[in-house]
Amino acid sequence: MDGIGQCRMVHFMDAASSDQSGPQILLSAGCLFHLPLKRIARIGREAGFVGMELIMNSPALTPDAGLESIDAILPIRSIHAPFRNWSAWGGHLNSWKATTALANWLPQADHITLHPPGTRLANMIHNRWFEKAHDLSLLLNAKGRIQFSLENMPWATGSPFSKDPFAQLMDQCRDKNVGLTFDVCHMGVSGRDVLQAIDAVPSELLYNVHYSDAVGYTEHLTPGRGALPLKAFLHRLGNRGYDRYITLELEPAAFPDSQEATISFLSDIRRTMRTHLQHTKSHPDHATRIP
Repeated sequence: MDGIGQCRMVHFMDAASSDQSGPQILLSAGCLFHLPLKRIARIGREAGFVGMELIMNSPALTPDAGLESIDAILPIRSIHAPFRNWSAWGGHLNSWKATTALANWLPQADHITLHPPGTRLANMIHNRWFEKAHDLSLLLNAKGRIQFSLENMPWATGSPFSKDPFAQLMDQCRDKNVGLTFDVCHMGVSGRDVLQAIDAVPSELLYNVHYSDAVGYTEHLTPGRGALPLKAFLHRLGNRGYDRYITLELEPAAFPDSQEATISFLSDIRRTMRTHLQHTKSHPDHATRIP
C-alpha cells in the first residue's frame, strides 16, 4: 500500500471511530448515480462515510447482482425504495416487496426509506392498499432488524382550514408502525421553517435524515449553497441526542470532475457535519442564532 493509501486508511478508521457516537453519516448512492456502484462505494469509504443508502433504481438490483462486493467496501445500511417507473417491478407494491427482500438479504441493512403514495391516478391501486395497511414490516415480510420510514415530500401551501400535511404524515407513520425520514431540503422548498419542523418530530419517530441545502425551489444543493439554516439544524440533532442515520443526498452536478477532488469534497462535508453534530448543550441558545 502506498503512502496515500495508508493515509486514506488511517483517515477512514479515524472517521469510522468518531461516528460510533451520535448519528451515522451515510452517502446516498444517488449523489453519484452516473458512476458504477463499486466506485461510489470506494469514494464513500475513502471520504470517511460509514455506510451507503442504496437507491433501488432497477429490478436488476437483486442478491445475484454482486452487491456483496459493494457491501464489503462500504456497508449498505439503508435502501431507498423506487420512487418512479414502478411498472418495471410489476407495480408500486411489488417494488416495495423487492426492496424489502433485498434488505433482508443484505447483512448490514436495517432501514428502508419509502415515498408515501402520491395522489396521481396511477397510484390509486397502491393508495387503496396503503390506506388499509397498519403494519408494513409484517405485510412486506421484513426481517426483525428492518425498520421502515416514510419521507416527507415537498408540499404546496394548503388551505389554512385543513390539517397540516406534516402532522398528517407523522400520524400516518404511527398508523403504519413505521418511522420518519426527514428530508431537510423538501421541508425547505415547502416554505417551512426546518428548525420548527424538526423540533416537532418526536425522537422515537425519527429514523433517518436526508441532508442537503435548498433555495427557492432548487433542491439537493451542497450545504452552504442554499438558504437553509443547516448549521443550526445539525446542532438541534446533536443536542437532542439523535443517533440514527443522516444521509447526504446531493445532486450529481454538485461534484468536481475528478475522483480525487470528489473524495476531498465529500470528506470536507462529512467532517463539517460531524463537527456541528457534536455541538453540546453547553450553548443551548447558540443554535437559534446561527443562520
